[in-house]
Formats: sequence, C-alpha cells, structure tokens
Amino acid sequence: MVEPTTIETPEALFERKRQEARKAMEGPEWTEKRERSEREKESQGERAGLDRLMADLTTQKEKLELDWIALDDQRKIINQALMPIMEQERTAETEEARLELEEAKTSLPQPKQGIEKERWTAQDKRHQAEQVKWGWQEKLFKIEQAIENNTQKYRALLDQEETAQAKLNTLNAIGGSA
Repeated sequence: MVEPTTIETPEALFERKRQEARKAMEGPEWTEKRERSEREKESQGERAGLDRLMADLTTQKEKLELDWIALDDQRKIINQALMPIMEQERTAETEEARLELEEAKTSLPQPKQGIEKERWTAQDKRHQAEQVKWGWQEKLFKIEQAIENNTQKYRALLDQEETAQAKLNTLNAIGGSA
C-alpha cells in the first residue's frame, strides 16, 4: 500500500531541516536541556494563563455574590411587606366566612340583606388585599428567578474554577512551582 505523500511548504521544509541541524549540532545533552527549557517556558505561560483565568473567575463569583446579597435583601423586604397584607387577607376571609354562616342562618330578608352587604364589603377587602399581594408575589417571583439564574452561573464558574485548579495542580506536580 502506498501512503499518500504530503507536500511540505517551503517554510515547513526549512523549519524541519533547521530542527534537524540544531539537534545534530547540539548533541543529546544540549537538546535535552533546550527542550526542558522550552517545556518550562510553555508551562510557565500556561500557569500564567490559568492564574489569570482563576482571578477572572474569582471576580465573576464576587459579582454574583454581591448580586445575591442585594437580591436577598429585596426578597426580605418583600416578605416583610407581604406579612401584613396576608394578615389582612386572612382577616377578610375569616370575616367573609363568618358572615356567610350568619347569612345562611338568617331567614328574614331585611337582616339577610344587611349581612350580605357586609359580606360584600369583606369580599372587596379580600380582593384588594389579594391584588396587592399578587403584585408583591410577582416581584418576589422575579427575584427568585434572578437568584436561581445567578446560582446556576455561580455553579458553572465553580466547575470552571475546579478544572483550572486541577490543571494548575498538574502543571505544578509535573514541573514544580516556577
């Protein structure tokens, strides 16, 4: 079977011949020293790149941490604002249920009509409380989504950081710390 021949560019041919000449004139000892030096320089460059990546990942994580703090503060404020609104809603629901029972027990039209009007007022209060609550809950939902999105980004950064640290550890184990 005949292997296909690859055509070397003049530059590649020159470089290959230059490498052959270098190895022939250096001898095995100097070739080993030069190649070790080249590997160390390459390793140092890779370490520097990984160090920059680690610093960048740390900066990105810090930004997400600060965002989380701000979002968590907003979440706490909204939860505090929701408490009295939900209490108003519960109170209105309780009053509405009490009036429904009272209305059911009353057989005379005149008092029944008065109770019904009170029940409608209680329903209006409950509806108003629900409207306000839903607005706050929508804001809370958006904050929760932002926190979840940031958490996913943060965990992806942790994965990248772990990979970069493993590469750094490998480089340090192979070549020692530069």
